[in-house]
Amino acid sequence: MTAPGIGDDKDDHLLALSGAYNVRDLGGYRTRAGDLTQRRRLLRADSPHRLTSGDLDLLLDTGLRTVIDLRAPHELAGAPNPLGAVSSLDYLHLPLFDALAPANVHEGATGPDPLPHFYARTLSTRAEALREVMQAITEAPPGAVMFHCTAGKDRTGLIAALLLGNADVREADIVADYASTERHIAPLVAEFLERARAAGGTDIEAYGRALRSRPETMQRVLADIARTYGSVPDYLAGIGLDSTQLARLAARLVVAASRPG
Repeated sequence: MTAPGIGDDKDDHLLALSGAYNVRDLGGYRTRAGDLTQRRRLLRADSPHRLTSGDLDLLLDTGLRTVIDLRAPHELAGAPNPLGAVSSLDYLHLPLFDALAPANVHEGATGPDPLPHFYARTLSTRAEALREVMQAITEAPPGAVMFHCTAGKDRTGLIAALLLGNADVREADIVADYASTERHIAPLVAEFLERARAAGGTDIEAYGRALRSRPETMQRVLADIARTYGSVPDYLAGIGLDSTQLARLAARLVVAASRPG
């Protein structure tokens, strides 16, 4: 397996790794106030189970210090995380979809895109798990924090959107960050669809829609958050993060002095 490199994809957020497709830096985005999110602070990723020794060296060179694995126990058992065995890393297993399975993504959804409804259900029913993840990031030691799931799309994408939204990153950039997953994980999507066809009993067309990362999906999610909770910080406050934690979460990404002259 060979992941696309930065030059191949023209995405300067992407880390060029051989054993993963969708490892990206949340640094380099502008906030609405004009500040810049800092690099080597927060990384979003797909499953690291196929990372090479060279990939690991590159991640450690970025300052990686903490790894948050969002996958369910059965996913972890099927694809063990090599980063959990690295003594210099703090490894946390915080399953996000323990009770809300991605296999049930279509439950209660209407229309061709089931994902906004699924993400809304995640926000409302997995508040405790989301709070755990956010608190872990605020409490992490100095260095980069990497959070990941299997494809780096749904669980990781939602966490990334909340982190960027709390830092007041421009909505267009939050949407673009989410949507760029679609081109990065195209080989993974093909792999997932082939497995589903081989197993049988799956609506391949519906499954394919659930594997997309359309910009309209995140636009709807952000609109739903604004309508239901007021804002991303309001949502995070509602699930139990206090003002100090919210400020520390934003400070993981933003340095106010980075405004352009």
